[in-house]
Amino acid sequence: MRFVVVGGGVAGVCCAEELCRVRPQDSVTLVAADRVLKGVSVVVRLSRTLEELALVERRLDELPWPNLQMVQGVAAGIDAEGKELLLGDGRRLPYDKLCICAGARPKQLPPTAFHARPAPGLSEAEAEAERQRQEAELRRRVLTIRDTDSVQRLAARLRGARRVAVVGNGGIALELISGLQGKDVTWIMRHAHIGDAYFDLDAAQFLLEELQQQREQQAQQVAGAQQQQQQEQKQEQLPPSPQEQQQEQGRRQPSDASLANGAGSEDNCGSGKVLGHAVGPRWVQQLLPAAVAAEGGTAEEDSSAVGRVDLEYGCEVACIELIQEGGQPQQQPRQPPGDGDSPSQRGGQPPLLLTLTSGKKVEADLVLLAIGVTPALDWVPPCVERAPDGGLKLNRHMQSSDPAIYAAGDSASCSWAAGESSHWFQMRLWSQARSMGIYAAHCMAGVQEQASSSAPPHMHMGADMAFELFTHVTRFLGRKVVLLGLYNGQRLQHEPASDMATYSRVTEGPERTFVRVLLLRGRVQGVVLIGDTELEETFENLILDQLDVSQYGPALLDPDFELDHVFD
Repeated sequence: MRFVVVGGGVAGVCCAEELCRVRPQDSVTLVAADRVLKGVSVVVRLSRTLEELALVERRLDELPWPNLQMVQGVAAGIDAEGKELLLGDGRRLPYDKLCICAGARPKQLPPTAFHARPAPGLSEAEAEAERQRQEAELRRRVLTIRDTDSVQRLAARLRGARRVAVVGNGGIALELISGLQGKDVTWIMRHAHIGDAYFDLDAAQFLLEELQQQREQQAQQVAGAQQQQQQEQKQEQLPPSPQEQQQEQGRRQPSDASLANGAGSEDNCGSGKVLGHAVGPRWVQQLLPAAVAAEGGTAEEDSSAVGRVDLEYGCEVACIELIQEGGQPQQQPRQPPGDGDSPSQRGGQPPLLLTLTSGKKVEADLVLLAIGVTPALDWVPPCVERAPDGGLKLNRHMQSSDPAIYAAGDSASCSWAAGESSHWFQMRLWSQARSMGIYAAHCMAGVQEQASSSAPPHMHMGADMAFELFTHVTRFLGRKVVLLGLYNGQRLQHEPASDMATYSRVTEGPERTFVRVLLLRGRVQGVVLIGDTELEETFENLILDQLDVSQYGPALLDPDFELDHVFD
């Protein structure tokens, strides 16, 4: 049997590895456009179905399976009748079963959003050249964000930018906001509250309070650091005592031990580094240090300004243009020259002017775009049926309309889930890409869905179990966020409002927590947990067991209530 898997992301790598494990006698070919693959390295088990993933990058030749062939290339088409995958360089790979895990592309602003305004008085040729120059400059400073963007590239683009506009309201945008410390941020979203895809208004308000507290703490830290620096400068102005002079002279002479240990040697750091970690769930934690390092500074230097976050609800970007020399943005006065100027103004780089659909105008040095993704399937022939969301329409066995073609991850649309899974729905996430890839491998190989004792740790959870209950663990604003079941009322729109109830709880303290539970006719359907609540397993069981807890009412969330007694 010849298995071919397209895609070097989480879904493709997990599918190929699982095929190699369950069908060691068969040939498995993994096709990836890059030599760097993305895989699951570590999984922290929080409950029976809930796992926190850690992603890493691996080289194309690192996967240790003897029956695995690696092909670097770009998929360009499929000969469905001849069962061949066509590559961009003309190669043809025969297959018996093909799994498409080609990922997704970030959505872009429409071309009409970029406005170039050549100065009057130019010739037609000069005006066209100037128009092209401005459009190129606009596109260069609008960075499209996808979870696979490297932190280093993003940090390099942030260099010198004081004012940043973040466009979007999904997971990437939420993570970006917490990573842009020291920047003035305008957060532009078309929804009525933050994190609309993840949270209701109560949870969104809780996270906004967290964001405000973080900014206040940063301001206090900056003030403390500045005060300490002033004290140190005063101390330095005093003449040193004879004892301090002797100590300073001793510090200037390195000991033999420090020389033997290589103290201070740059060769000890990173000399053997080949690849860094993939941009997984905690990628934003590296964003600020990387951005500062790109400027040749330190985190302490960058913290001299905390920055603010302004939110623009219910609007989108209508157009982006460069502010010409001496130009004045409408309805918003320019800042006078001085310390408040952005690096772009000080360095002569013209700021960007964003006009929103609300009519408001916003200045920025850089625009970070995170407005969603679309499956990258333009190379797949139209004979393979699509779903309304753009993914390949699949049956319960991850097969497309062509029985020899399977799909997983962003390429897949699990249309069957709505009728077969009460508490699972599709959302294009790392965790679902992993479970889909493993399950697709089982379907392609025709094996019973079960975890083998020989399976690596990141494949222990049964793939079928992953479709029983929606689970996701991530971090927003540095806080752990757990989503279980129909946490935001997904697929419950047609239920009578009188049959539904929601209870929320905020626990104050050094580590604030938020719990929101959604019930339908007395049975838990979904839960949002923010912070370290240690309630993941309990609510997972309540959703899976569908116990009637209506008798407890809001007491279900009382910190003193013993939830374990519900199962007695």
